[in-house]
Amino acid sequence: MKGVITIAGYGTRFLPASKAIPKEMIPILGIPLIQYHVESLAESGITDIIIVVRSGGGVVEKHFAPAPDLEQYLESVGKRALLEEVRHLSRLANIVFVRQPETLPYGNASPALAARPWLTPGEPFYYMFGDDLLLSDVPIPRQLLQAYEQHRPAAVLATQQVPDEETRLYGCIEFKPGTTNVLARIVEKPERGTAPSNWVQVGHFVFSPEIFEVLNPTQTGKGGELWMADAVDRLAARSTVIAHPIEGLWLAAGDPLHHLKASIHAALRREDMREEMLKFLRSLI
Repeated sequence: MKGVITIAGYGTRFLPASKAIPKEMIPILGIPLIQYHVESLAESGITDIIIVVRSGGGVVEKHFAPAPDLEQYLESVGKRALLEEVRHLSRLANIVFVRQPETLPYGNASPALAARPWLTPGEPFYYMFGDDLLLSDVPIPRQLLQAYEQHRPAAVLATQQVPDEETRLYGCIEFKPGTTNVLARIVEKPERGTAPSNWVQVGHFVFSPEIFEVLNPTQTGKGGELWMADAVDRLAARSTVIAHPIEGLWLAAGDPLHHLKASIHAALRREDMREEMLKFLRSLI
């Protein structure tokens, strides 16, 4: 199975930094967000990865490419740990960078169409948005792949519960009657008190090739964008789509404030940073 990571947005909430680099290259604890995604796929056995970019993709490509001069320097000064870390990046996976053509509409589903020529015909594929950080003992892709193997549906999407007062911020899952995991539709950002459940989509999917039967670049939705949620709704109307609860910490990182919060959460999970971070946070109170 191949994996697709979408970083084809403009990253407007991170301007001016995102003018020069994709927002997914902005680091959390010194590691670009995109690296967390690639590592989670590789750890789940997906080593053929398609990264769909709009602009600035050369920066991401360089990050995962070998760096002979840097490696030679690190070896000459005896920094073996850093040397292995740099070499690890170029050995993680087989990565193809695909530029999303301007002919496709803006939206989080367009990268799937851009990646389609590089996918294996007739095979399912993993699809993830590049905005958020997911920290878990078992990689999220592995959790979804296990659900896909168990049910063999048209698609599996990741879901987590949020407090009732936060449902208005997300795409909320409406389940088919009599089920607890079969998707009926996704209700985007429902008005307060109207959400069909407090289970929301997380932005990770396993799709069968059937997704391309309901994903058409002319079927744009809100704001004139091509939304994956709309395509998933159409898929759920004709086939089985499983909403699978994931175990892990889901951290939004798509704007500076949430990115900072994600960095703090990640630091608190690291033994070499936790105590110092707690000490710093307590000093601010």
